[in-house]
Amino acid sequence: MNQAVKAIPVNEHVGFWQKANCRLLAKTLGELSWEEVIVPKEVAPEELGGGLFILELKSGVSYRFHAWRTIWDQLIVDNASISRSYLNNHCDSALEASQFFIDAKEELGLDSATLANFLEELANTLMAEVKVQKNYHQKTAAELIELEDDELQCYLDGHPKVTVSKGRLGWGQEDYQDYATEFLPDIQLEWVALSRENCQLSLAVDLRENDLINAFLNSVDQAKLTDRCRQLNVDSSQFFLMPVHPWQWSNRLVNLFASDIAAGHIVHLGSYGDPMLPQQSLRTLSNKKRPEQLNIKLPLSILNTSCYRGIPGRYIQAGPMVSRWLSEIAASDPVLSHRRTIILEEPAGAFYPNPQFEQITDAPYRYHEMLGCIWRQSVHAKTGETERAVLISTLFQKDGYGYPLICEYIHRSGLATEQWLSKLFDVVVVPLYHLLCKYGVGLVAHGQNITLVLDNHQPVRVALKDFQGDLRLIDQDFPELDSLGDYARSVTVRLPAAHLIHDLQTGHFVTVLRFISACLAEKGFSEHRFYQLLGEQLQSYMNRHPELENRFKLFDLFTPEIARVCLNRVRFKLGYGDTSERPLPELGTPLKNPLAITLTEE
Repeated sequence: MNQAVKAIPVNEHVGFWQKANCRLLAKTLGELSWEEVIVPKEVAPEELGGGLFILELKSGVSYRFHAWRTIWDQLIVDNASISRSYLNNHCDSALEASQFFIDAKEELGLDSATLANFLEELANTLMAEVKVQKNYHQKTAAELIELEDDELQCYLDGHPKVTVSKGRLGWGQEDYQDYATEFLPDIQLEWVALSRENCQLSLAVDLRENDLINAFLNSVDQAKLTDRCRQLNVDSSQFFLMPVHPWQWSNRLVNLFASDIAAGHIVHLGSYGDPMLPQQSLRTLSNKKRPEQLNIKLPLSILNTSCYRGIPGRYIQAGPMVSRWLSEIAASDPVLSHRRTIILEEPAGAFYPNPQFEQITDAPYRYHEMLGCIWRQSVHAKTGETERAVLISTLFQKDGYGYPLICEYIHRSGLATEQWLSKLFDVVVVPLYHLLCKYGVGLVAHGQNITLVLDNHQPVRVALKDFQGDLRLIDQDFPELDSLGDYARSVTVRLPAAHLIHDLQTGHFVTVLRFISACLAEKGFSEHRFYQLLGEQLQSYMNRHPELENRFKLFDLFTPEIARVCLNRVRFKLGYGDTSERPLPELGTPLKNPLAITLTEE
């Protein structure tokens, strides 16, 4: 266990526990009503604290709370206003998020097994939430935005839509302290030698294998690793050296790859290298001592935010060529180069299939994704001295006093809110839409895949990442795709335009902008004006590119309605059984499109 981090005493910080429950309960009421699995009724008109709502459940329990409804049909619930009663008798006990799911079992369609598993995931989430709150308690937005991005990620709340956003089934308290983002751990990687005969490896043409080692090991550690290889007769011509996550090694690889270890196809070399810090996505780690060095994305066979976090082998060979292709487009395309769009390339990937589970083609997907690695460029190697990079989800984070960080960025920039937002939309949304329309490339542009680069606290450009599995292509023969290699096109998911557009609408508008506009609305900035500004930037871009008129019709962002994609409902419906494929979201009733609403009002 990491001795530098102490566990939170059981009887300490009761206030943090209660606050974590109230915050999570407010999030739950808002998101589950948005996903239409619960239907709170407004019983009093909206006032300063929002309208009064009551949710009556079949269990005889009811919840009352104040909330206001956003342009996205989302209820923003006042944490402090929530109360619970049973058969109309007020309950004085402290609110607990777990009790809500027990109370609402019938409405949510939960069987007993699913509910019990869900409560375990919820308990883990609350343990992490307590730590997150302790991190930023009494920290102001002004203090938080001074942190470097890698550290700032450890202060973020996490997935805004999934109720159990830090479930991490398979981990206990010591695992959280040793490996979870919010504990700011120092993680030292384990190293293994993999038989080249059994390992899939893909490198960018200008990258050497030794570059992958240099990114994590200084000269002293490299000498130790070389000496260890010599002791174990590991010949570099026969073996490839790769890092693995220490938890994955101890809890999955040692036993499930035991036959290959016994046969000498996998050789454990020990732990070496710089301390690594987990990013918000948990399984991607950055170098704490040398942040400009390559990041790594490693499998963690734990269930977290709806699926097991492995690395599939399907995209490994294509990864470097896809990201290099995008990087060349960003450098040569006038729209992207003018905005200095950054592509965080994935110059190397490796994958080692399990010889037993590979023979079971329909085995649960987690057994096919246990041992691999993706190397990714660090945003710190791509930004200038005066620039700061932050995950875009940082913008809707609030400090310990409830003040959104986006408001502090705007204040410090010296710009008016409208000016700041116009810059944001121009450098982030326009490049994403241009990639979609010009090249038929869809990126799942959620809060962890989009990094905003600021200069003097003003948005100046965007860094895009995660192209192995989170990049999809149009299923039509766009000539602009001809420059991408045949193999890369063959393994990348192809989707019709009506589906591909959701990578932007759902992945970014609903999952990121929905929460940013709500934060600003709470501070007095109109949501209608927010989406008018977005529409203006998109229309300005479209007017400058009449040659793409047919593509704009194909990918129409101004339709009256868009899909309501629901994540929490999937867990309630599917439960916790193993499947051969990752679960897919469900659809609710269509959403009124804010871009269309504001367009008709102009």
